[in-house]
Amino acid sequence: MPAILEDAVKSIMKENPDMKKGAAYAIATKSLQKSGDLKEGTNEATKKGERRSEMSKQKRAKTRAKKYKIERKRGKKDERNTSDTD
Repeated sequence: MPAILEDAVKSIMKENPDMKKGAAYAIATKSLQKSGDLKEGTNEATKKGERRSEMSKQKRAKTRAKKYKIERKRGKKDERNTSDTD
């Protein structure tokens, strides 16, 4: 399993200790596939996913914030789903 997937599962399990591990893997996999860190329909990391798995959690947050700041300057609408509903 890619490191980025394992980290995501650990994070989900930490926030939801009663959740089954299989459910955490499903959530993490779907989320990482949607963001382009995993190839669609697999647990295989993309080039982007490999790069991001080598980054620390803080570094990933900084690059994500920088990306959205640039997009706001260009006038692109922020379409992130932050409401925990999909």
